[in-house]
Amino acid sequence: MSLRLLVVLFLMLTTVKGYGQTKALEIFKAWDRNGDGVLVLSEVPENLRRLFPTNDRNNDGKITIREHIVAMGRPAPAVRPQTRVDEFRIRQEWAQEPGGWARRVLVRKPVAIEKELPVVIFLHGNGGQAEIAIKQFNYMSDTIFICPQGYRRSWNVYGEASEAPDVRFIEEIIEYLRTRERNADMDNVTLIGSSNGSGMIHRLLIEVDRKPFHKAVCLVASMIEKQYRDGSFWVSSQEGQNLYDKKKQPTRGVKVIYFHGTNDRVVPYYGGSRGDVPHVSAQETAFGFAKAFGYSGPRIADTDGKAVKPGIFAYDYTEVEFTHYKLVGEGHGIGRYREFVDRAIREMVFDD
Repeated sequence: MSLRLLVVLFLMLTTVKGYGQTKALEIFKAWDRNGDGVLVLSEVPENLRRLFPTNDRNNDGKITIREHIVAMGRPAPAVRPQTRVDEFRIRQEWAQEPGGWARRVLVRKPVAIEKELPVVIFLHGNGGQAEIAIKQFNYMSDTIFICPQGYRRSWNVYGEASEAPDVRFIEEIIEYLRTRERNADMDNVTLIGSSNGSGMIHRLLIEVDRKPFHKAVCLVASMIEKQYRDGSFWVSSQEGQNLYDKKKQPTRGVKVIYFHGTNDRVVPYYGGSRGDVPHVSAQETAFGFAKAFGYSGPRIADTDGKAVKPGIFAYDYTEVEFTHYKLVGEGHGIGRYREFVDRAIREMVFDD
């Protein structure tokens, strides 16, 4: 190697090192809020505080500029994934797939499992994808988290692209987990549905007599009028047809929480049409299910909701464990109320 080439390489390495030190100094100054020339734990970003003991080389509870530059020059420690994702298939046949269709189900669970874990099954909204859904609900990383893929990205309630036997699909998923997933606590199964997925939960609550799940979370969707009208619940008299021409009395025994925003323009909170599909109101949905589950009192008036947080009102039919949360000003989502909703969901999943 020529002397000239060695000089060029030395200059390149020196430049890179100098840039790295300059960048490290910029970060140090940004973190050193009181300008005393050292970093204490409270000044370090929360997600990096676990590295503080390693970078504090003399263990004096402070990180000097030199210690910081040395730490910045080290490669980032490898982070091992805490969960893994597997999948299985449920094969079904119906009019749209007469030759059969192997329906995909994704499973996320901890890498290391030492005890049985709650099962959470998430049903995406219309247009949703299991590959995206499986990356959500990270606060459920200590559960067996299941994301089935809806046929043609939808669930068969009324007017969707899917005409699949989705009630049976969910039942078969739960049975698969019961027989194949040894770490699943099948006495603690929660369904979560968003929008079209919530409509699918309504079908399950109405149509399944011996429910293989114990809790349900409905997000941003009331019942359609086909399912609930004239004070009665309705199902189809013919399998595979969404006729909603036969009365049905739902069985009780499932704990439900239901969240809905008052400014929802997709599924109107106070009732109305989603395209050409009429929905009952959120309040009527809650009261209808509460009555079906054994509640004998009057409907809780809209003005009688209990304020639990600014903008959040609870309509709690306590004796039948059905609670509706009105999210004031929220649209077709949980947006500004996400922290409260996420906490409420987790508390229910882990509430024995």
